Amino acid sequence: MKLDRDWIAAHVPHQGRMCLLDAVLSWDASAIECSASSHRASDHPLRAHGRLGAACLLEYAAQAMAVHGALLQSCAVAGATAGMIASARAVELQIADLDSI
Repeated sequence: MKLDRDWIAAHVPHQGRMCLLDAVLSWDASAIECSASSHRASDHPLRAHGRLGAACLLEYAAQAMAVHGALLQSCAVAGATAGMIASARAVELQIADLDSI
């Protein structure tokens, strides 16, 4: 199974330019590793005032969580349920923006 952007878009609610992830590189029941290049786009939907702030990484993480949940549910992993982020506390950003990455 090719876990590319098309697969991701078919399994998560994030669509169009808001589907930020390109592919799943690896995953298991407790972790996922995804790739993305959308942060380089000059028309990124979260870009504001000419920059893409580092806090936007939280959206990338949320999308990776959604993809991981979809994979777990598609494989009928015991205990796999839908989830949501209620808040992000004590987040420490080590960079100001994603424009130089």
